Amino acid sequence: MVELPGKRRRPLLRTLAGLVTLVLALLPTVAHADRATARTAAAVGAATFTNPVRQHVSDPYVIQYGGYYYMTSTDGCDAGYLCVWKSATITGFATAEKYDVFRIPAGQSNSAEVWAPEIHYVQGRFYIYYTATSAGDGAGHRLFVLQAVGGDPAGPYTEADTGYAHGQLHESSDLWAIDPTVFAGSDGRLYIAWSGWPTANAHQQNIYLATMSDPLHISGNRVQISAPTRPWETVDLPDSPSSGTVGNFPVNEGPEVFRHGNRSYLTFSASFCGTRSYAVGLLTNTDGNLLDPSSWAKTGPVFKYHGNVLGSASFQAITSPDGNEDWFLVHSNTRGCDADRELRAQRLYWDVHDGSPLLGYPVNDGVPLDVPSGEPGSVPSADPYASGWGDAFGDAAEGDGTDGRKAGTWTVTDARTASVTSLNGVPWSQLFYAANPNYENYTVSADVRWSATGTTSSYPKYGVYASYADKDNHVEVFIDRKYGVLATHAVVQGVEQPWQNSALPAGFDPTQYHTLKVVKAGAGYTFFLDGAQAQQRTFSGTSFPVLLNGQPGLVTEDTAADYRNVTVGNTF
Repeated sequence: MVELPGKRRRPLLRTLAGLVTLVLALLPTVAHADRATARTAAAVGAATFTNPVRQHVSDPYVIQYGGYYYMTSTDGCDAGYLCVWKSATITGFATAEKYDVFRIPAGQSNSAEVWAPEIHYVQGRFYIYYTATSAGDGAGHRLFVLQAVGGDPAGPYTEADTGYAHGQLHESSDLWAIDPTVFAGSDGRLYIAWSGWPTANAHQQNIYLATMSDPLHISGNRVQISAPTRPWETVDLPDSPSSGTVGNFPVNEGPEVFRHGNRSYLTFSASFCGTRSYAVGLLTNTDGNLLDPSSWAKTGPVFKYHGNVLGSASFQAITSPDGNEDWFLVHSNTRGCDADRELRAQRLYWDVHDGSPLLGYPVNDGVPLDVPSGEPGSVPSADPYASGWGDAFGDAAEGDGTDGRKAGTWTVTDARTASVTSLNGVPWSQLFYAANPNYENYTVSADVRWSATGTTSSYPKYGVYASYADKDNHVEVFIDRKYGVLATHAVVQGVEQPWQNSALPAGFDPTQYHTLKVVKAGAGYTFFLDGAQAQQRTFSGTSFPVLLNGQPGLVTEDTAADYRNVTVGNTF
């Protein structure tokens, strides 16, 4: 929930995004409802919208104040100006009022490549933090701040008096720096985060934090809390490994900070912004020691391209107008790092397994979504992932309302335990693990036990989805007690792959729990049964990517089975 200055609401999720005290709501606990049921209930008479919400928006940033949303963006303003958009709703940014709030000066240190402006309400005043440089000096980027002339977030603004020319925010390293954001830590102190170079000629973008003595002065030395070291953080053009070498461009940029429960989260954008692989990464801090790099744990990507949506990054968590739902904004690419990027909005859920943000996949252009709660025509809907289980993200994101749905009769005991009790015949019974589907490398494990077999299928079996991206891209492993084999199967880019069988161990007892484990490394899968490697397969396709990521799940054919200790780990 967003807590507006002077207006108290239920304190649910507290963002640290500027001292507007943006508070993103920890939504009320709801009873389990499968996604189809929740969606149907919400759809009756509900207003909808489609992405993209607005074109020509890059690096979007939004605050709520006085019953309105105010947004800044790198692009979309009149030439030579920074601007602010004002809207009563999130989806209203499609036609929102635009205000020119600051005329960019000519021939100064803040005249060129004016990027990532962010509007913040800090200690009773409105500020816009941004990065800029002088014309022709790409290495000269530094941090700057504007201050509102009055009390209106829609401006006008003037260069703040920081003691440095043109409102530069001086920081002790005095190195290349972009994408500033300010926030209040759990300790009540004011912080600033940004993306910068470690040395004058490094051309690698890290994430840094420092304390601020007030909204106009950085008081502490910078501390590096993240560097782009993982494959998904370093992608450059051509971004097509199947046809050549992936370019290397190590990037962490666009940091945003918010709180949920007792944790601080920092999202960032990773890889070159001109690639489809531009993605969102996540840092998690659980102990409140924000300036201790070892206190931040990295996971990701938590949001990456899927379907026809490319380069989705520059993440910000926000709340619905009535404060009852959490949402997020990103921009997506059309032609790369240019003014044609687009504003997108989706609902934000929370992973009950580990408490982390659960974003799903980017939803394709033109797929109807219910408007945020509190907007005209909205209808309340339950959290479809509150039990830790539900439908698959991928097919729904592509506008497919049939495939990837929960099928069969399932009893959910908790977020890691479930049983299928129906003998569904030949159609597969399936239930999906409601967790981040964007991980590219991970290990999924589950203890499984047979309980009954039907008489309809010639090949009754029970097992797990190792990864399910959509109906055309998934990998699964089964125990087939009838024929005494462990069987693996896949569909890659719509093409069914051959079944591959390996014999079950002598004396295998299906009435006892056995552990199925799959290690996914890109398009390579290693399958284990009770700790022993049973199979290893690498899948190929006609184009990149091949089985980039996916969501684990439970799946059976004409078989009832019990599952416990379902986990996903070793994400990288």
